Amino acid sequence: MTSFLLQRLVLPRAETTEPLLYVRTQGDVIFDNETARLTMGAELSFDTSFGAFAAGRWKRLTTVDELEVTVDATGSGRIELVGVKTSRNRLSLSETVVSSAGISASGKTTLVVPEFANSHIGSYFIRISAEQTDVVVSGGRWTTNSTAPREVKLSLSITTFNRQDYVKPTVAKVLRLIEDVDSLRDKMRILVVDNARNIEFDTAPNAPISVVQNPNLGGAGGFARGIIYLRDEGWSTHVLLMDDDITLEPEALVRTFALFTFARDAKLCIHGAMLSEEQAWMQFEAGSKYRWRSLYPLRAIGREDDLRERKLALRDAREKKFAYTAWWYTAFPISITRDNPLPVFVRGDDVAFGLMHTGKHSATLNGVIVWHADFGLKNNPSSLFYEKRNFAIIDTLVFDNHHWWHLSRRFIALCFRNLFSMRYASVEYMIRGVRAYLAGPEALMATDHSALHDELRKVTEEKPGPLSAELAAVSITKPRPKVIRLVGFALALPLVGGYILPKILRRDVLKTAPIDSRAVGLATRYNRILYRHDRLPEGFLVERDSRRFFSLLREVVVVSKDIALNYRRLKREYRAAYSQLVSDESWHARFNR
Repeated sequence: MTSFLLQRLVLPRAETTEPLLYVRTQGDVIFDNETARLTMGAELSFDTSFGAFAAGRWKRLTTVDELEVTVDATGSGRIELVGVKTSRNRLSLSETVVSSAGISASGKTTLVVPEFANSHIGSYFIRISAEQTDVVVSGGRWTTNSTAPREVKLSLSITTFNRQDYVKPTVAKVLRLIEDVDSLRDKMRILVVDNARNIEFDTAPNAPISVVQNPNLGGAGGFARGIIYLRDEGWSTHVLLMDDDITLEPEALVRTFALFTFARDAKLCIHGAMLSEEQAWMQFEAGSKYRWRSLYPLRAIGREDDLRERKLALRDAREKKFAYTAWWYTAFPISITRDNPLPVFVRGDDVAFGLMHTGKHSATLNGVIVWHADFGLKNNPSSLFYEKRNFAIIDTLVFDNHHWWHLSRRFIALCFRNLFSMRYASVEYMIRGVRAYLAGPEALMATDHSALHDELRKVTEEKPGPLSAELAAVSITKPRPKVIRLVGFALALPLVGGYILPKILRRDVLKTAPIDSRAVGLATRYNRILYRHDRLPEGFLVERDSRRFFSLLREVVVVSKDIALNYRRLKREYRAAYSQLVSDESWHARFNR
Protein backbone atom coordinates (compact mmCIF):
# COMPACT_ATOMS: atom_id res chain seq x y z
CA MET A 1 0.00 0.00 0.00
CA THR A 2 1.36 3.43 -0.94
CA SER A 3 1.69 5.88 1.93
CA PHE A 4 0.56 9.49 1.55
CA LEU A 5 2.58 12.44 2.86
CA LEU A 6 0.69 14.56 5.39
CA GLN A 7 3.40 16.66 6.98
CA ARG A 8 7.18 16.88 7.06
CA LEU A 9 9.66 17.32 9.87
CA VAL A 10 11.29 20.58 8.82
CA LEU A 11 14.58 21.81 10.22
CA PRO A 12 15.66 25.46 10.39
CA ARG A 13 17.25 26.73 7.19
CA ALA A 14 19.97 29.32 6.64
CA GLU A 15 17.36 32.08 6.24
CA THR A 16 15.34 31.01 9.30
CA THR A 17 15.04 33.93 11.72
CA GLU A 18 13.23 32.09 14.53
CA PRO A 19 14.44 28.46 14.92
CA LEU A 20 12.17 27.89 17.95
CA LEU A 21 9.22 27.73 15.59
CA TYR A 22 10.75 24.56 14.13
CA VAL A 23 12.72 22.66 16.80
CA ARG A 24 13.94 22.78 20.40
CA THR A 25 17.37 21.63 21.44
CA GLN A 26 19.33 20.59 24.52
CA GLY A 27 23.08 20.25 24.47
CA ASP A 28 25.31 20.91 21.48
CA VAL A 29 23.32 20.90 18.21
CA ILE A 30 24.74 22.38 15.01
CA PHE A 31 22.48 23.27 12.05
CA ASP A 32 23.96 23.28 8.56
CA ASN A 33 22.56 22.75 5.05
CA GLU A 34 19.11 21.65 6.32
CA THR A 35 20.58 19.08 8.68
CA ALA A 36 21.17 18.99 12.42
CA ARG A 37 24.21 17.38 14.03
CA LEU A 38 23.66 16.29 17.63
CA THR A 39 26.81 15.70 19.66
CA MET A 40 26.74 12.81 22.12
CA GLY A 41 24.27 13.62 24.91
CA ALA A 42 22.37 16.28 22.91
CA GLU A 43 18.66 16.23 22.18
CA LEU A 44 16.45 17.58 19.38
CA SER A 45 12.65 17.72 19.61
CA PHE A 46 9.82 18.87 17.36
CA ASP A 47 7.47 20.01 20.15
CA THR A 48 7.03 23.32 18.33
CA SER A 49 4.38 25.27 16.44
CA PHE A 50 5.64 23.97 13.09
CA GLY A 51 6.97 20.61 14.25
CA ALA A 52 4.10 19.03 16.20
CA PHE A 53 1.49 16.85 14.50
CA ALA A 54 -1.93 18.27 15.50
CA ALA A 55 -3.65 14.89 15.74
CA GLY A 56 -6.92 16.21 17.15
CA ARG A 57 -7.39 18.66 14.33
CA TRP A 58 -6.43 16.12 11.65
CA LYS A 59 -8.97 13.64 13.05
CA ARG A 60 -11.74 16.21 13.26
CA LEU A 61 -11.16 17.67 9.79
CA THR A 62 -10.12 14.60 7.81
CA THR A 63 -10.71 10.89 7.28
CA VAL A 64 -7.13 9.98 8.20
CA ASP A 65 -7.36 6.94 10.51
CA GLU A 66 -3.79 5.56 10.35
CA LEU A 67 -0.56 7.42 11.02
CA GLU A 68 3.14 6.73 11.08
CA VAL A 69 6.26 8.84 11.22
CA THR A 70 9.62 8.25 9.55
CA VAL A 71 12.74 10.06 10.74
CA ASP A 72 15.80 10.48 8.54
CA ALA A 73 18.76 10.16 10.90
CA THR A 74 22.10 8.38 11.15
CA GLY A 75 24.30 7.58 14.13
CA SER A 76 23.79 5.92 17.47
CA GLY A 77 20.81 7.35 19.29
CA ARG A 78 17.15 7.01 20.14
CA ILE A 79 13.93 8.30 18.58
CA GLU A 80 10.83 8.75 20.72
CA LEU A 81 7.24 9.31 19.62
CA VAL A 82 5.62 11.45 22.32
CA GLY A 83 1.87 11.91 22.73
CA VAL A 84 0.40 14.96 24.46
CA LYS A 85 -3.00 15.37 26.07
CA THR A 86 -4.42 18.72 27.14
CA SER A 87 -6.24 18.85 30.47
CA ARG A 88 -9.73 20.25 30.73
CA ASN A 89 -8.57 23.66 31.85
CA ARG A 90 -6.43 23.74 28.67
CA LEU A 91 -3.47 25.07 30.61
CA SER A 92 -1.48 21.96 31.55
CA LEU A 93 -0.17 19.22 29.28
CA SER A 94 0.25 15.50 29.95
CA GLU A 95 3.00 13.76 27.94
CA THR A 96 3.50 10.05 27.24
CA VAL A 97 6.22 8.28 25.27
CA VAL A 98 3.98 6.31 22.93
CA SER A 99 6.80 4.32 21.32
CA SER A 100 10.52 4.52 20.75
CA ALA A 101 13.31 2.86 18.80
CA GLY A 102 17.01 3.03 18.25
CA ILE A 103 18.11 4.84 15.09
CA SER A 104 18.07 2.38 12.20
CA ALA A 105 21.28 1.59 10.33
CA SER A 106 19.38 2.29 7.10
CA GLY A 107 19.07 5.96 8.05
CA LYS A 108 15.25 5.77 8.10
CA THR A 109 13.46 4.90 11.32
CA THR A 110 9.69 4.42 11.20
CA LEU A 111 7.35 4.47 14.19
CA VAL A 112 3.67 3.54 13.85
CA VAL A 113 1.19 5.56 15.90
CA PRO A 114 -0.87 2.94 17.76
CA GLU A 115 -4.66 3.18 17.77
CA PHE A 116 -4.52 6.56 16.03
CA ALA A 117 -8.22 6.70 15.12
CA ASN A 118 -9.37 5.90 18.66
CA SER A 119 -6.66 7.66 20.64
CA HIS A 120 -7.50 10.68 22.80
CA ILE A 121 -4.02 12.13 22.31
CA GLY A 122 -4.30 15.64 20.88
CA SER A 123 -0.76 16.15 19.57
CA TYR A 124 2.30 14.09 18.76
CA PHE A 125 5.91 15.09 18.38
CA ILE A 126 9.27 13.43 17.78
CA ARG A 127 12.25 13.62 20.14
CA ILE A 128 15.72 12.49 19.07
CA SER A 129 18.70 11.95 21.36
CA ALA A 130 22.32 11.18 20.58
CA GLU A 131 23.64 8.40 22.87
CA GLN A 132 26.92 6.69 21.99
CA THR A 133 27.93 8.77 18.94
CA ASP A 134 26.94 11.95 17.17
CA VAL A 135 23.61 11.83 15.32
CA VAL A 136 22.84 13.62 12.07
CA VAL A 137 19.15 14.41 11.43
CA SER A 138 17.98 15.48 7.97
CA GLY A 139 14.21 15.61 8.44
CA GLY A 140 11.36 13.17 8.24
CA ARG A 141 7.70 12.80 7.38
CA TRP A 142 4.29 11.97 8.84
CA THR A 143 2.38 9.67 6.47
CA THR A 144 -0.82 7.65 6.31
CA ASN A 145 -2.02 4.52 4.53
CA SER A 146 -5.64 5.69 4.74
CA THR A 147 -7.62 5.75 1.50
CA ALA A 148 -7.89 9.27 0.10
CA PRO A 149 -11.52 10.30 -0.63
CA ARG A 150 -10.57 12.60 -3.52
CA GLU A 151 -7.89 13.60 -5.98
CA VAL A 152 -6.67 17.17 -5.60
CA LYS A 153 -5.11 19.44 -8.19
CA LEU A 154 -4.07 22.70 -6.57
CA SER A 155 -3.22 25.93 -8.39
CA LEU A 156 -1.57 28.86 -6.64
CA SER A 157 -2.77 32.22 -7.93
CA ILE A 158 -0.38 35.03 -7.01
CA THR A 159 -1.33 38.61 -7.87
CA THR A 160 1.62 40.97 -8.15
CA PHE A 161 2.44 44.56 -8.93
CA ASN A 162 6.18 45.32 -9.05
CA ARG A 163 7.06 43.00 -6.16
CA GLN A 164 9.66 40.90 -7.98
CA ASP A 165 11.90 40.75 -4.90
CA TYR A 166 9.19 38.81 -3.08
CA VAL A 167 7.49 36.92 -5.91
CA LYS A 168 10.53 35.39 -7.56
CA PRO A 169 11.86 33.74 -4.37
CA THR A 170 8.33 32.47 -3.60
CA VAL A 171 7.96 30.96 -7.07
CA ALA A 172 11.42 29.38 -6.82
CA LYS A 173 10.53 27.80 -3.46
CA VAL A 174 7.28 26.37 -4.80
CA LEU A 175 8.83 24.97 -7.98
CA ARG A 176 11.58 23.32 -5.94
CA LEU A 177 8.96 21.87 -3.57
CA ILE A 178 6.92 20.45 -6.46
CA GLU A 179 10.05 18.83 -7.86
CA ASP A 180 11.14 17.36 -4.51
CA VAL A 181 7.81 16.08 -3.15
CA ASP A 182 6.37 13.16 -5.12
CA SER A 183 2.78 13.72 -4.01
CA LEU A 184 2.81 17.27 -5.39
CA ARG A 185 4.44 16.55 -8.75
CA ASP A 186 1.88 16.97 -11.57
CA LYS A 187 -0.66 17.95 -8.89
CA MET A 188 0.33 21.58 -8.27
CA ARG A 189 0.74 24.56 -10.57
CA ILE A 190 1.51 28.27 -10.24
CA LEU A 191 -0.35 31.12 -11.91
CA VAL A 192 1.12 34.61 -11.61
CA VAL A 193 -1.24 37.45 -12.50
CA ASP A 194 1.02 40.40 -13.28
CA ASN A 195 -0.80 43.70 -12.82
CA ALA A 196 2.38 45.59 -13.76
CA ARG A 197 2.90 43.50 -16.92
CA ASN A 198 6.67 43.42 -16.55
CA ILE A 199 7.68 40.28 -14.64
CA GLU A 200 9.77 37.52 -16.19
CA PHE A 201 10.83 34.17 -14.74
CA ASP A 202 13.94 32.23 -15.65
CA THR A 203 12.35 28.79 -15.35
CA ALA A 204 12.59 25.55 -17.31
CA PRO A 205 10.29 25.38 -20.38
CA ASN A 206 8.21 22.60 -18.80
CA ALA A 207 7.95 24.21 -15.36
CA PRO A 208 4.35 24.22 -13.99
CA ILE A 209 4.01 28.00 -14.08
CA SER A 210 1.93 30.39 -16.19
CA VAL A 211 1.98 34.18 -16.27
CA VAL A 212 -1.04 36.28 -17.23
CA GLN A 213 -0.60 39.98 -17.89
CA ASN A 214 -3.39 42.09 -16.45
CA PRO A 215 -4.24 45.80 -16.21
CA ASN A 216 -3.67 47.21 -12.75
CA LEU A 217 -7.03 46.44 -11.17
CA GLY A 218 -5.60 45.92 -7.72
CA GLY A 219 -5.74 42.77 -5.65
CA ALA A 220 -9.43 42.29 -6.43
CA GLY A 221 -8.80 42.47 -10.17
CA GLY A 222 -5.77 40.20 -10.00
CA PHE A 223 -7.49 37.54 -7.93
CA ALA A 224 -10.62 37.76 -10.08
CA ARG A 225 -8.46 37.24 -13.17
CA GLY A 226 -6.78 34.25 -11.54
CA ILE A 227 -10.04 32.61 -10.45
CA ILE A 228 -11.67 33.09 -13.86
CA TYR A 229 -8.57 31.84 -15.69
CA LEU A 230 -8.31 28.70 -13.57
CA ARG A 231 -12.05 28.03 -13.70
CA ASP A 232 -12.06 28.30 -17.51
CA GLU A 233 -8.91 26.18 -17.82
CA GLY A 234 -10.65 23.35 -15.98
CA TRP A 235 -7.57 21.63 -14.52
CA SER A 236 -7.74 22.78 -10.88
CA THR A 237 -9.96 21.31 -8.19
CA HIS A 238 -8.70 23.86 -5.65
CA VAL A 239 -7.15 27.32 -5.80
CA LEU A 240 -4.84 29.08 -3.37
CA LEU A 241 -4.86 32.89 -3.47
CA MET A 242 -1.65 34.43 -2.23
CA ASP A 243 -0.32 37.99 -1.89
CA ASP A 244 2.88 39.02 -3.60
CA ASP A 245 4.54 40.63 -0.57
CA ILE A 246 4.75 37.64 1.75
CA THR A 247 7.48 35.21 2.74
CA LEU A 248 6.16 31.68 2.33
CA GLU A 249 6.91 28.65 4.48
CA PRO A 250 6.84 25.98 1.70
CA GLU A 251 5.76 23.27 4.14
CA ALA A 252 2.39 25.08 4.28
CA LEU A 253 1.65 23.77 0.78
CA VAL A 254 2.36 20.15 1.75
CA ARG A 255 -0.13 20.33 4.62
CA THR A 256 -2.72 22.28 2.63
CA PHE A 257 -2.64 19.70 -0.17
CA ALA A 258 -2.98 16.80 2.28
CA LEU A 259 -5.86 18.44 4.18
CA PHE A 260 -7.79 18.92 0.95
CA THR A 261 -7.10 15.33 -0.11
CA PHE A 262 -8.53 13.81 3.08
CA ALA A 263 -11.07 16.50 4.08
CA ARG A 264 -14.39 15.29 5.50
CA ASP A 265 -16.06 18.47 4.22
CA ALA A 266 -15.70 18.71 0.44
CA LYS A 267 -16.05 22.49 0.86
CA LEU A 268 -13.20 22.79 3.35
CA CYS A 269 -11.25 26.04 2.94
CA ILE A 270 -7.81 26.57 4.46
CA HIS A 271 -6.41 29.80 5.81
CA GLY A 272 -2.75 30.47 6.38
CA ALA A 273 -1.95 32.41 9.53
CA MET A 274 0.11 35.59 9.13
CA LEU A 275 3.21 36.16 11.24
CA SER A 276 5.11 39.39 11.65
CA GLU A 277 8.07 39.91 9.37
CA GLU A 278 9.70 42.13 12.00
CA GLN A 279 9.11 39.73 14.91
CA ALA A 280 9.03 36.34 13.25
CA TRP A 281 7.56 34.55 16.29
CA MET A 282 4.53 36.84 16.65
CA GLN A 283 1.24 35.94 15.05
CA PHE A 284 -0.75 38.76 13.49
CA GLU A 285 -3.88 36.85 12.57
CA ALA A 286 -5.15 33.28 12.22
CA GLY A 287 -8.58 34.07 10.84
CA SER A 288 -10.87 36.92 11.79
CA LYS A 289 -14.34 37.61 13.07
CA TYR A 290 -16.43 40.41 11.59
CA ARG A 291 -18.54 42.55 13.94
CA TRP A 292 -20.54 44.67 11.58
CA ARG A 293 -22.13 46.69 14.38
CA SER A 294 -18.74 47.67 15.73
CA LEU A 295 -16.66 50.74 14.87
CA TYR A 296 -13.79 48.37 14.09
CA PRO A 297 -15.47 45.30 12.57
CA LEU A 298 -12.36 43.22 11.87
CA ARG A 299 -11.42 41.16 14.95
CA ALA A 300 -8.29 39.09 14.41
CA ILE A 301 -8.02 35.70 16.11
CA GLY A 302 -4.71 34.86 17.71
CA ARG A 303 -3.37 38.43 17.56
CA GLU A 304 0.11 38.69 19.10
CA ASP A 305 0.28 35.02 20.09
CA ASP A 306 3.90 34.02 20.72
CA LEU A 307 4.22 30.86 18.62
CA ARG A 308 7.45 29.93 20.41
CA GLU A 309 5.41 28.99 23.48
CA ARG A 310 5.44 25.25 23.97
CA LYS A 311 1.96 25.00 25.50
CA LEU A 312 0.51 26.94 22.59
CA ALA A 313 2.26 24.62 20.13
CA LEU A 314 1.08 21.37 21.75
CA ARG A 315 -2.40 22.05 23.03
CA ASP A 316 -5.28 20.54 21.08
CA ALA A 317 -7.30 23.70 20.52
CA ARG A 318 -10.71 23.23 18.92
CA GLU A 319 -11.23 24.93 15.59
CA LYS A 320 -12.45 28.49 15.98
CA LYS A 321 -15.25 29.82 13.85
CA PHE A 322 -14.36 32.91 11.91
CA ALA A 323 -16.06 35.02 9.30
CA TYR A 324 -13.50 35.37 6.55
CA THR A 325 -9.92 34.63 5.56
CA ALA A 326 -7.43 37.15 4.23
CA TRP A 327 -5.93 36.61 0.80
CA TRP A 328 -2.31 36.55 1.86
CA TYR A 329 -3.03 32.77 1.98
CA THR A 330 -6.53 31.45 1.36
CA ALA A 331 -7.27 28.14 -0.36
CA PHE A 332 -10.67 26.78 -1.35
CA PRO A 333 -12.43 24.43 -3.79
CA ILE A 334 -12.75 26.24 -7.08
CA SER A 335 -16.34 25.00 -7.36
CA ILE A 336 -17.43 26.66 -4.09
CA THR A 337 -19.07 29.53 -6.02
CA ARG A 338 -19.35 31.04 -9.48
CA ASP A 339 -19.11 34.50 -7.94
CA ASN A 340 -15.94 36.47 -8.47
CA PRO A 341 -14.55 39.12 -6.10
CA LEU A 342 -16.22 42.51 -5.85
CA PRO A 343 -14.56 45.17 -8.06
CA VAL A 344 -13.18 47.20 -5.16
CA PHE A 345 -9.44 47.27 -6.08
CA VAL A 346 -8.07 46.61 -2.56
CA ARG A 347 -9.31 46.32 1.03
CA GLY A 348 -12.36 44.19 1.59
CA ASP A 349 -12.49 41.96 -1.48
CA ASP A 350 -11.40 39.01 0.68
CA VAL A 351 -13.80 40.04 3.47
CA ALA A 352 -16.83 40.03 1.16
CA PHE A 353 -15.83 36.72 -0.47
CA GLY A 354 -15.28 35.13 2.92
CA LEU A 355 -18.52 36.37 4.47
CA MET A 356 -20.50 35.14 1.49
CA HIS A 357 -18.73 31.92 0.52
CA THR A 358 -15.62 30.57 2.25
CA GLY A 359 -15.52 31.77 5.86
CA LYS A 360 -17.87 29.23 7.42
CA HIS A 361 -15.95 26.35 5.81
CA SER A 362 -12.48 27.60 6.81
CA ALA A 363 -9.91 26.15 9.16
CA THR A 364 -6.28 26.76 10.08
CA LEU A 365 -3.46 24.33 10.81
CA ASN A 366 -0.11 24.66 12.52
CA GLY A 367 2.68 25.31 10.03
CA VAL A 368 0.35 26.73 7.38
CA ILE A 369 1.71 30.26 7.63
CA VAL A 370 3.27 33.20 5.84
CA TRP A 371 5.27 36.17 7.11
CA HIS A 372 4.17 39.70 6.21
CA ALA A 373 5.34 43.23 6.93
CA ASP A 374 3.60 45.20 9.69
CA PHE A 375 0.29 46.60 8.38
CA GLY A 376 0.88 49.76 10.39
CA LEU A 377 3.48 50.72 7.78
CA LYS A 378 1.05 50.18 4.89
CA ASN A 379 -1.90 52.14 6.24
CA ASN A 380 -2.35 55.71 5.06
CA PRO A 381 -5.24 58.00 4.09
CA SER A 382 -5.72 56.31 0.70
CA SER A 383 -6.32 52.97 2.42
CA LEU A 384 -9.02 54.68 4.51
CA PHE A 385 -10.79 55.68 1.30
CA TYR A 386 -11.05 52.02 0.35
CA GLU A 387 -12.04 50.91 3.82
CA LYS A 388 -14.91 53.38 4.11
CA ARG A 389 -16.24 52.77 0.60
CA ASN A 390 -15.73 49.02 0.50
CA PHE A 391 -16.90 48.09 3.99
CA ALA A 392 -20.03 50.17 3.51
CA ILE A 393 -20.73 48.14 0.34
CA ILE A 394 -20.00 44.86 2.15
CA ASP A 395 -22.31 45.64 5.08
CA THR A 396 -25.02 46.70 2.66
CA LEU A 397 -24.77 43.49 0.65
CA VAL A 398 -24.30 40.92 3.41
CA PHE A 399 -26.29 41.94 6.47
CA ASP A 400 -30.06 42.28 6.29
CA ASN A 401 -30.25 44.09 9.63
CA HIS A 402 -27.63 46.67 8.73
CA HIS A 403 -29.26 50.14 8.59
CA TRP A 404 -28.26 53.70 7.86
CA TRP A 405 -27.62 54.52 11.50
CA HIS A 406 -25.02 51.74 11.75
CA LEU A 407 -23.11 53.19 8.81
CA SER A 408 -23.54 56.77 10.00
CA ARG A 409 -22.45 55.96 13.55
CA ARG A 410 -19.24 54.29 12.38
CA PHE A 411 -18.48 57.12 9.96
CA ILE A 412 -19.05 59.88 12.53
CA ALA A 413 -17.14 58.09 15.30
CA LEU A 414 -14.09 57.39 13.14
CA CYS A 415 -14.09 60.91 11.74
CA PHE A 416 -14.24 62.18 15.32
CA ARG A 417 -11.24 60.07 16.30
CA ASN A 418 -9.19 61.27 13.35
CA LEU A 419 -10.25 64.92 13.45
CA PHE A 420 -9.58 65.17 17.16
CA SER A 421 -6.14 63.58 16.71
CA MET A 422 -5.13 66.06 13.95
CA ARG A 423 -5.22 63.44 11.19
CA TYR A 424 -7.02 65.69 8.72
CA ALA A 425 -5.98 63.91 5.53
CA SER A 426 -7.43 60.69 6.92
CA VAL A 427 -10.79 62.41 7.40
CA GLU A 428 -10.70 63.86 3.89
CA TYR A 429 -10.18 60.42 2.40
CA MET A 430 -12.85 58.83 4.58
CA ILE A 431 -15.34 61.47 3.43
CA ARG A 432 -14.35 60.79 -0.15
CA GLY A 433 -14.78 57.04 0.38
CA VAL A 434 -18.29 57.37 1.78
CA ARG A 435 -19.24 59.71 -1.05
CA ALA A 436 -18.04 57.07 -3.51
CA TYR A 437 -20.35 54.59 -1.79
CA LEU A 438 -23.23 57.10 -1.97
CA ALA A 439 -22.67 57.40 -5.73
CA GLY A 440 -24.12 53.90 -6.07
CA PRO A 441 -23.30 50.68 -7.96
CA GLU A 442 -23.43 52.21 -11.44
CA ALA A 443 -20.65 54.62 -10.50
CA LEU A 444 -18.67 51.73 -9.02
CA MET A 445 -18.95 49.75 -12.25
CA ALA A 446 -17.92 52.77 -14.31
CA THR A 447 -14.87 53.58 -12.16
CA ASP A 448 -11.44 53.42 -13.77
CA HIS A 449 -9.83 51.83 -10.72
CA SER A 450 -6.28 52.07 -11.98
CA ALA A 451 -6.55 55.81 -12.61
CA LEU A 452 -8.36 56.33 -9.30
CA HIS A 453 -5.67 54.46 -7.39
CA ASP A 454 -2.92 56.42 -9.09
CA GLU A 455 -4.63 59.59 -7.92
CA LEU A 456 -5.30 58.37 -4.38
CA ARG A 457 -1.78 57.21 -3.68
CA LYS A 458 -0.35 60.65 -4.41
CA VAL A 459 -1.24 61.56 -0.84
CA THR A 460 1.85 62.68 1.07
CA GLU A 461 0.33 63.46 4.45
CA GLU A 462 0.01 60.93 7.26
CA LYS A 463 1.91 58.40 5.20
CA PRO A 464 4.47 56.33 7.12
CA GLY A 465 8.01 56.88 5.93
CA PRO A 466 11.60 57.06 7.17
CA LEU A 467 11.98 59.74 9.83
CA SER A 468 14.61 62.43 9.66
CA ALA A 469 17.48 62.10 12.12
CA GLU A 470 15.94 64.89 14.20
CA LEU A 471 12.53 63.21 14.44
CA ALA A 472 13.98 59.74 14.93
CA ALA A 473 15.84 61.11 17.96
CA VAL A 474 12.62 62.24 19.66
CA SER A 475 12.10 60.04 22.69
CA ILE A 476 8.96 57.93 22.61
CA THR A 477 6.31 59.31 24.96
CA LYS A 478 5.62 56.92 27.81
CA PRO A 479 1.94 55.88 27.64
CA ARG A 480 -0.21 57.30 30.42
CA PRO A 481 -2.32 54.90 32.49
CA LYS A 482 -5.48 53.82 30.74
CA VAL A 483 -7.73 55.73 33.15
CA ILE A 484 -5.96 59.01 32.36
CA ARG A 485 -6.18 58.30 28.62
CA LEU A 486 -9.90 57.69 28.94
CA VAL A 487 -10.37 60.97 30.83
CA GLY A 488 -8.46 62.80 28.10
CA PHE A 489 -10.62 61.15 25.47
CA ALA A 490 -13.83 62.10 27.31
CA LEU A 491 -12.73 65.73 27.68
CA ALA A 492 -11.94 66.04 23.98
CA LEU A 493 -15.61 66.38 23.00
CA PRO A 494 -16.65 69.28 25.31
CA LEU A 495 -13.31 70.98 24.56
CA VAL A 496 -13.81 70.39 20.81
CA GLY A 497 -10.44 68.69 20.59
CA GLY A 498 -8.77 71.64 22.27
CA TYR A 499 -9.67 74.01 19.42
CA ILE A 500 -11.71 76.26 21.73
CA LEU A 501 -8.95 76.41 24.34
CA PRO A 502 -6.93 79.61 24.56
CA LYS A 503 -3.57 79.17 22.82
CA ILE A 504 -1.75 79.70 26.11
CA LEU A 505 -3.26 76.45 27.41
CA ARG A 506 -1.98 74.40 24.45
CA ARG A 507 1.64 73.30 24.30
CA ASP A 508 4.08 73.10 21.39
CA VAL A 509 6.16 70.30 22.90
CA LEU A 510 6.41 67.42 20.38
CA LYS A 511 4.79 64.28 21.70
CA THR A 512 4.77 60.79 20.14
CA ALA A 513 2.01 58.24 19.70
CA PRO A 514 1.88 54.71 18.17
CA ILE A 515 1.68 54.84 14.39
CA ASP A 516 -1.68 53.05 14.21
CA SER A 517 -3.33 54.95 17.09
CA ARG A 518 -5.58 57.99 17.34
CA ALA A 519 -4.09 60.14 20.11
CA VAL A 520 -7.23 62.12 20.93
CA GLY A 521 -6.22 62.97 24.49
CA LEU A 522 -2.73 64.14 23.52
CA ALA A 523 -4.05 66.17 20.60
CA THR A 524 -6.37 68.11 22.91
CA ARG A 525 -3.38 69.54 24.82
CA TYR A 526 -0.56 69.60 22.27
CA ASN A 527 -0.18 71.22 18.86
CA ARG A 528 2.08 68.63 17.27
CA ILE A 529 2.21 64.83 17.41
CA LEU A 530 4.71 62.43 15.89
CA TYR A 531 3.01 59.15 15.04
CA ARG A 532 5.80 56.60 14.88
CA HIS A 533 6.48 52.88 14.77
CA ASP A 534 7.52 51.46 18.13
CA ARG A 535 10.41 49.39 16.70
CA LEU A 536 11.35 51.05 13.41
CA PRO A 537 12.39 54.68 12.68
CA GLU A 538 9.31 55.33 10.56
CA GLY A 539 6.26 57.52 11.03
CA PHE A 540 4.80 60.95 10.23
CA LEU A 541 4.22 64.33 11.85
CA VAL A 542 0.86 66.13 12.22
CA GLU A 543 0.16 69.72 13.33
CA ARG A 544 -2.93 71.59 14.46
CA ASP A 545 -4.89 73.44 11.76
CA SER A 546 -8.08 75.07 13.10
CA ARG A 547 -9.43 76.22 9.75
CA ARG A 548 -9.10 72.74 8.27
CA PHE A 549 -10.66 71.17 11.35
CA PHE A 550 -13.91 73.19 11.21
CA SER A 551 -14.18 72.85 7.43
CA LEU A 552 -13.99 69.08 7.66
CA LEU A 553 -16.39 69.04 10.59
CA ARG A 554 -19.02 70.67 8.38
CA GLU A 555 -18.43 68.10 5.64
CA VAL A 556 -18.89 65.25 8.08
CA VAL A 557 -22.32 66.66 9.03
CA VAL A 558 -23.37 66.94 5.38
CA VAL A 559 -22.25 63.41 4.48
CA SER A 560 -23.97 61.96 7.55
CA LYS A 561 -27.22 63.55 6.43
CA ASP A 562 -26.76 62.07 2.94
CA ILE A 563 -26.32 58.60 4.43
CA ALA A 564 -29.63 58.89 6.28
CA LEU A 565 -31.48 60.11 3.19
CA ASN A 566 -30.10 57.62 0.66
CA TYR A 567 -29.18 54.41 2.46
CA ARG A 568 -32.41 52.47 1.90
CA ARG A 569 -32.37 53.13 -1.85
CA LEU A 570 -28.69 52.29 -2.09
CA LYS A 571 -29.18 48.98 -0.31
CA ARG A 572 -31.73 47.92 -2.92
CA GLU A 573 -29.51 49.08 -5.77
CA TYR A 574 -26.31 47.41 -4.57
CA ARG A 575 -28.10 44.12 -3.94
CA ALA A 576 -29.78 44.22 -7.32
CA ALA A 577 -26.44 44.94 -9.01
CA TYR A 578 -24.39 42.35 -7.11
CA SER A 579 -24.61 39.51 -9.65
CA GLN A 580 -23.50 41.87 -12.40
CA LEU A 581 -20.69 43.35 -10.29
CA VAL A 582 -19.08 39.93 -9.72
CA SER A 583 -19.90 38.27 -13.06
CA ASP A 584 -17.33 36.94 -15.53
CA GLU A 585 -18.73 39.28 -18.18
CA SER A 586 -18.27 42.47 -16.19
CA TRP A 587 -14.77 41.45 -15.13
CA HIS A 588 -13.78 40.65 -18.72
CA ALA A 589 -15.00 44.11 -19.67
CA ARG A 590 -12.63 45.56 -17.05
CA PHE A 591 -9.73 43.39 -18.21
CA ASN A 592 -10.21 44.61 -21.77
CA ARG A 593 -10.87 48.25 -20.90
